[in-house]
Amino acid sequence: MGIIQTVRGEICPEELGFCHAHEHVWCDIRLAERDHIRSRVTRGDEGSMIYDEKERMLEELRTYYDMGGRALVDVTTNHWRPDMATLRELSEQSGVHIVIAGGFYTEPTVPRWVDTLSIREITEVLIGEMVDGDPEHGVKVGLYKSGIWRGRIEGPELKALRAVARAVQETGAAMTTHTGGSRRYEIPGGNMGPSHLKIFKEEGTPAHRLIVGHVDERPDINVLSDLAEEGCYIQFDVIGKLHWLLDETRALLISELKSRGYLDRILLGTDRCRKTELYREQGGVGYTYLFDFFFGVLRKYGGITDSEIRVMMEENPARALTLTR
Repeated sequence: MGIIQTVRGEICPEELGFCHAHEHVWCDIRLAERDHIRSRVTRGDEGSMIYDEKERMLEELRTYYDMGGRALVDVTTNHWRPDMATLRELSEQSGVHIVIAGGFYTEPTVPRWVDTLSIREITEVLIGEMVDGDPEHGVKVGLYKSGIWRGRIEGPELKALRAVARAVQETGAAMTTHTGGSRRYEIPGGNMGPSHLKIFKEEGTPAHRLIVGHVDERPDINVLSDLAEEGCYIQFDVIGKLHWLLDETRALLISELKSRGYLDRILLGTDRCRKTELYREQGGVGYTYLFDFFFGVLRKYGGITDSEIRVMMEENPARALTLTR
C-alpha cells in the first residue's frame, strides 16, 4: 500500500480520482535565473508562462471540478514557482487535489547552485523537497521532473537529471519529462524518452518510474511502443495544441497503443501554461478541454470506451503517482 503526496498532504491512491497528468497552476517564468539563454526578440509578459491571479485560478479549478476533475499535476518546479502555500490554498478552496513537481525544468530555470554542488548534494536537496517540504509551510512535492532544453542531454541538465534519477530511487517517486519546443525535431523518435531512459538505466533507476512527456508533438509510434514495453508511462499532454498535432491523430495513436497492449501505460493532460491557453476571453479553453472535446474525439476516431478513458484518467495516474518506497 502506497500513498500519493498532494499539497494538502498524503492521500490513498483510490482518493485521487479523475486526474490531468501535466498542467500548470501557479507559475512565473520571470523567476528563471538563466533567462538570458532563451533566444527571444521580445521578452514581454504577454504569452509568457505566468499564472499569477489567485482568484482567477480558483475559478478555473472550480470549473474543472464541476466537470468531474478531481486532481491534476502541476509540473512547475520550485525554481519558477512563486510559492507553494498558494497552491495548498487553491486546492483546499477548489476541492481539486494538486500534486506538484520537484526537480528541474529546462536550463533557463535551473538555479545556479547546481553548478557548484555535487550530484550527491543536489540529490539531498531533492529528497528534502519530497520528505520535508518547503521550510516555511512544509508543502511537499509529489513527483520529480527533468526538463531538457536542447536536442541532447548535457551540461547542467545532465547533472540535474542524474541527481533526480537518484532521488527517484530513494523516495519511490515518479519523474515526468519535458523536451524543449521545436528542438524535438532534432531528436530521433521525436522525444527525449530513450535518452532519459538511458540515464535511468545507468543510475539503476527502474523504468516504471519514468513518465515520458510531450510525446504528442512529434510522435513515432514504434518508439512509444518500445518505451511502454520497457515499463515507461507514455504521456499525451499537449492535447488541444493543434499546431503540434491534430487531436484526431492523437486519438489514432492512443488507439494503436491500446491495440498493442499498452492502455495501462497511457496518461493524458493539456499542459495549460499561458493565460492565452487557459482564459477563454483570450482564446483559451480552460482545464476542461478533455471533457468538452477530446473524449468525444477518442470515442469517434479511436474507438476508446468510457471505461478505457477511466483507466487513462484515474487508474493510470493513481499508479504512476503512488510513492513506492
